[in-house]
Amino acid sequence: MSARRVWGLALVLAACAEKPRPLPPIEAPGADADAGDDEGLTPDRPALEEVPEEERIAAIEVAMNALAPVANQCWAAAAADDFRLAGDVRALVTIGPRAGAGARVAVTTNTTDDDVLASCLTAVLQAYAWAPPLAGQVIELPFHFTAPAMQNVVDTRFVPHKAQAGVDVAVLLDETNTGNPALSLASVNARGGSIGPREAERLELWAMSNVSLVTVKLAGGKTLNVGPGDVMIVPRGARLAIESAPILQAQVAFVPGGREGTLRAGAVPGKAATLGPLRKGEPQVKVVRLAEAKEYVRPGGKTQIFVEPPAAGGAVSLSYLVVEAGQKVPAHVHARETEALYLFGGGGTMTIAGTTVPVVGTSVIQIPAGVEHAFEATETTAGIQLYTPAGPEQRFKKPPAR
Repeated sequence: MSARRVWGLALVLAACAEKPRPLPPIEAPGADADAGDDEGLTPDRPALEEVPEEERIAAIEVAMNALAPVANQCWAAAAADDFRLAGDVRALVTIGPRAGAGARVAVTTNTTDDDVLASCLTAVLQAYAWAPPLAGQVIELPFHFTAPAMQNVVDTRFVPHKAQAGVDVAVLLDETNTGNPALSLASVNARGGSIGPREAERLELWAMSNVSLVTVKLAGGKTLNVGPGDVMIVPRGARLAIESAPILQAQVAFVPGGREGTLRAGAVPGKAATLGPLRKGEPQVKVVRLAEAKEYVRPGGKTQIFVEPPAAGGAVSLSYLVVEAGQKVPAHVHARETEALYLFGGGGTMTIAGTTVPVVGTSVIQIPAGVEHAFEATETTAGIQLYTPAGPEQRFKKPPAR
């Protein structure tokens, strides 16, 4: 009995700014199917010729509805390095002859030219548990993706890493993957290597998550030991060399941001320099110790402020914050400031410009100035919060309303 070809209805996924979003690990609906099972139809199903055409079309529509959010996850994985991802992917799906069996998938068209997106869609379609009316069929599903105006949420698990000379860099937020040039955020990891000597070309904030001390050598012969939880402020024009022994782990904010070509190549930007005597008026690197940062407790959470005016010239602030499960941050707008969040754990939902999106413990988030946003924690959530320019962090100092 030959397989019958059914041409699938168009699956249009409008990848607008709110819809493509990072979620927990991608799992296809009904992903326990066996693609290699060659057994015949299940006894409770009639032969292919006896399945009405309208039943097969309905099964395709059900599949399309189930696959749409998972396909958006594939878009998020592929767009983690560039949010302008757009185009069409067409997949020819040969479904196994038994109900619930998997499928063989061939991508016949991919105008996005993105292998990550095509591979992700292939894996999802192979694992999907196709409904009994589609057993033994060959269908073609077209996927259409349009680029958003801006991306607000990125999942760090999808972000590509690049390495040079023992230093591993992942660009979490920059103008390329968000559309916002106000601030860039990168994860920098090194084991046994060093960074520099170099001269910082922009303001940098290094939030250290390493488990041991990191040695930083400065111009003028000074040495700093930076520990876990400390924050290092590197002004523009400061010269330094970072030694990672035994290991460096940090989240690094660059202000202003931009299209981070050097970071995306796996290197920390800066001018090559020597650590000679201090120059007249040369800015100095400073460290805010974890034990020194003042903590402000509020109902349902707390905030520990590390960087605030006059530090960093007021260009940026950095805090560690905790929001307890069940707490809500009401909708609000920052008229001048971009907000960025790097989550350590937890999660919930954010409503950005009127659209609610899930965030998880591996999410990084950026909200441009003038965009209304709110947050509800479904789990106790912790992370780094940045504002550029500084200012909104001052509200955490106010005593809670009675």
